[in-house]
Amino acid sequence: MSTAISRDFVGYGEFPPDFEWPGGARLAVDVVINYEEGAERNGLDGDTTREHLVEARYDVPDGERELFTESTFEYGSRVGIWRLLRVLDAHGVVPTVFASALALERNPAVTAALLERDCDFVGHGYRWIPHTGMTREQERDNIQACVRSLEKLTGRRVQGWFTRPPNTVHTRSLLKECGLVYDSGAVNDDLPYYEDVDGEPFLVIPYSLDVNDTKFYKQQFFTGEDFARYTLDCFSFLLTESRWRPRMMSIGLHPRIIGRPARMAGLQRVLDQIAHRSDVWLAGRDRIADYWRAHHPPTSG
Repeated sequence: MSTAISRDFVGYGEFPPDFEWPGGARLAVDVVINYEEGAERNGLDGDTTREHLVEARYDVPDGERELFTESTFEYGSRVGIWRLLRVLDAHGVVPTVFASALALERNPAVTAALLERDCDFVGHGYRWIPHTGMTREQERDNIQACVRSLEKLTGRRVQGWFTRPPNTVHTRSLLKECGLVYDSGAVNDDLPYYEDVDGEPFLVIPYSLDVNDTKFYKQQFFTGEDFARYTLDCFSFLLTESRWRPRMMSIGLHPRIIGRPARMAGLQRVLDQIAHRSDVWLAGRDRIADYWRAHHPPTSG
């Protein structure tokens, strides 16, 4: 077992940094679209195993396609993404996109729509597959392939990354090697922080698996109201707490999941409450990273 990465159980401790986000806000909120439809495991792409994070599982013989699963992913790219973008547009919210590059390659219209909205693009793998079991070289190749594709598709430099969990002990070293400046593969804080990677500070912008629509697939949410109540409870608590110390909140979304009409109604209720508040900074992840590096550079020693 590798011991190259140490664990930090202390973090900021009892008294996190006291500061203000841009505009005097005390709470930063990043709405994240995970765009993965078309990059999942599928026999047509040579995969020998099926995708397991799905709405419902149906048994089919080995080697045969599971067309119902395929159709749930297609719903996200055919219908869900457009519904989601319309609702976000109506509330003036520009999302961050955790982008699986193959998914964007297969839907140029979605790529164009996200570019038109000036979204931040965060690398999410060339394919939507975990990196566990890969060699270091295979993981590097996957990261590089994703970055090259996204930069070709968008004409923009990729700054950040989020591996489909679980990531590996090599991931951040490889991100640094490939020229990326932050990772979101952590859920261990409510603020950005730096981690030592190969002897140098590397920025981590934490994400959230609890304020995340995948809980519908994990039987932890059932109705849109479940999602709305949980998300708004988190928002309300962090907003109150931020009067003492500023905080950051992530909302994780997937077009094939939240894009279903009844679930979208829950997201709409969330956005009705948070989208136009003057005390909240709705920001993309690259912008949060840029702000943190400029105003909270790593300390030496």
